[in-house]
Amino acid sequence: MSFRTMTIGELCVSPYNVRQNRADANSIQGMAESLLARGQLYPLVVHPMPAAKGQPTIYGAFAGGRRYRAFKLLIEQGRIPADHPIEVIVREGMSEAQLVEMSLAENLVRVELRPYEVFAAVYRAHERGRTIQEIAETNGQTVPTVQRWARLGNLEPIVFNALEDGLIDQAQAKAFAATEDHALQRHVYEQLQRLPGSAFARSPEVIRRMLKVGDGEQRKLLRFIGEQTYRDAGGRYELDLFAEDSEERGRVVDDGVLVQLAEAKLEAMRQQLRRQSGRDLRFATEYPADREFGGVAKDLEISPQLKPRSDADGRRMEDLRERMAELEAKAEKLLEDPDTPARVAAIATIDADYEPMEEELAALEARQHLILPDGDIFGTLIVEPDGELEIRWWWASRKTKRAAEGRKAPSRAASAGPIPKVDARAAEQALRPGPVQGGKAIDSTYHFLERQRADAAIKLDHGLTQDGIQAMRSVRRQMLRAALLFNADENGTLANDYLIWSMARRELRGGMAHELGCSALVHDRENVPGVAAATLLGQTEANAAWKRAVETVREHASMKEEDLVSAFRQYKAAGAYFRNTVAAVVAGLSLVRSANADGYRVPLHDLLAEQTGYASDAKLRELVEPTEDMVELLPRAQRLAYAQPFVDAASFRTWDKLKVVELVAPVARALKRAKAWVHPMLRFDPPTSKARKPESQNEEASA
Repeated sequence: MSFRTMTIGELCVSPYNVRQNRADANSIQGMAESLLARGQLYPLVVHPMPAAKGQPTIYGAFAGGRRYRAFKLLIEQGRIPADHPIEVIVREGMSEAQLVEMSLAENLVRVELRPYEVFAAVYRAHERGRTIQEIAETNGQTVPTVQRWARLGNLEPIVFNALEDGLIDQAQAKAFAATEDHALQRHVYEQLQRLPGSAFARSPEVIRRMLKVGDGEQRKLLRFIGEQTYRDAGGRYELDLFAEDSEERGRVVDDGVLVQLAEAKLEAMRQQLRRQSGRDLRFATEYPADREFGGVAKDLEISPQLKPRSDADGRRMEDLRERMAELEAKAEKLLEDPDTPARVAAIATIDADYEPMEEELAALEARQHLILPDGDIFGTLIVEPDGELEIRWWWASRKTKRAAEGRKAPSRAASAGPIPKVDARAAEQALRPGPVQGGKAIDSTYHFLERQRADAAIKLDHGLTQDGIQAMRSVRRQMLRAALLFNADENGTLANDYLIWSMARRELRGGMAHELGCSALVHDRENVPGVAAATLLGQTEANAAWKRAVETVREHASMKEEDLVSAFRQYKAAGAYFRNTVAAVVAGLSLVRSANADGYRVPLHDLLAEQTGYASDAKLRELVEPTEDMVELLPRAQRLAYAQPFVDAASFRTWDKLKVVELVAPVARALKRAKAWVHPMLRFDPPTSKARKPESQNEEASA
């Protein structure tokens, strides 16, 4: 055995080196950094390799293969010269078996440092003057990794001793290390000793919760007032170094400062609302409860009006909204492009233009008159999990509401006797057989099971109640009615064509409602919306447009003139736009309620939507927006599933703890922000047809 120095050209990895795993063998970046920073601490152990006559001897490293690769990497990177001296121990006269055995021993007897020893050493080095950057470079680690090790090495002694003794594991230690507050770490550790002995009672999640790391209430208030406002007031925020996303987990250190700032902002809003209304309004911290049915007493809610202080304010607000919408559209388009300096600069320019407009609009909105009904009312200011402030208005009681509206208390309906028991298994089996065909569920008389089958499938797929199904169908019909109206310009004869053709098909060929998508103009109970449908319809632009059009037609001379001859002449004398609008109203009145679901699909409705230009989700959102009443129709799981893509991960995690009632408002806001989201049942799919081409096209093709 002899000690020597060699250069990289005289060395290779021995075929008898037992480290065969390529990933382990090539994991050398950290070792290369260490060799560069501290020099070679251990020599390679090598043996002479067989060489051809006249060729120089090459020495194979059977112990230290990773050190050899690290030296080679540094030379290839030009960080050390090719003739850099490498210390080696030469073993000669050894058999192949001995070389393999010694390589095994060199790797096998090595005892790695335990994790807590690494943590303690890093913290000691940092405490004694080495920077995190220097420690990272010397040991070939990333700065965040060394920061985490130092935080773990600086655990409160009682907690560190528990890690050393195996009383807690690394995941629990990392939860404690989410804060540097030793007193808080000790307090929580001592509390844990008093908890039941279940694994969950001492889980990292419970430890973080006790430390108030990622606390939902604090995070909500922090979003509400703004992190910079909190810091400017002297508030401290401690990031959890071990969070998957440091943006979403941390600890508010100065809870009192946070609460004071939030309350001050809420009080400023209360005063603003009092000024806007000119009344000494009162406010509550909770929605009114429905004592009879549970949940929120939604029937007590008031929809206020906001009126600009002047016509000039109104025009300026409209102008600002239009310009801001244009900038938002430009920004969204830019975000689809690759991330380049030019894109970043363009977005910065948009932000510079947008922010002053946003501030001016907020100031104008704060000046608006708030118009509320007379009587005993109150407001609720609720900070939502995403930090948005929700402002709602309520009657103090149903008695107060009735008194203000001049109505008597409703009489209670007499009981119709006990509800009969239903054989659930038999009912389910009755609904299972056979697939739902086309839109046959629309014709309730076509087959008594078609509608039950379709409704059962929708309840499974969308979680809607029977009222919810009918509400969605009513809204979809109103959307198509509005689309036909918006198509009724001077050249827009689509409604007229559909109406005349469908009525002719019905009379001459006996077409059915589920095929044609329309019924005879008879106002049967199928066309009367239920309570849920009427509520949703009243919240849509589609319904507002429809009511305006119907009123316009109703008030026209051709409808009000008693003399029918004169009335028809008035109709003929009206322009093409009015006549097309009348056709759209009549066609709309004939429409049946369909849905984008098995049993209620009408391909002709999809075609009509496509030809009106309202088939895309983005265009449909002009006709209907997600509202809280729509969200209330959905089961909890679907509320969360629909909203999740439009909510940041941190906010979404807090939603899992909310009650079903508490989910309604934040989910509705999230879906409103998604400007192209439409409930699946309200969508129109591209129509498909197996029919042959029109005869005129066939004749042209054959000519």
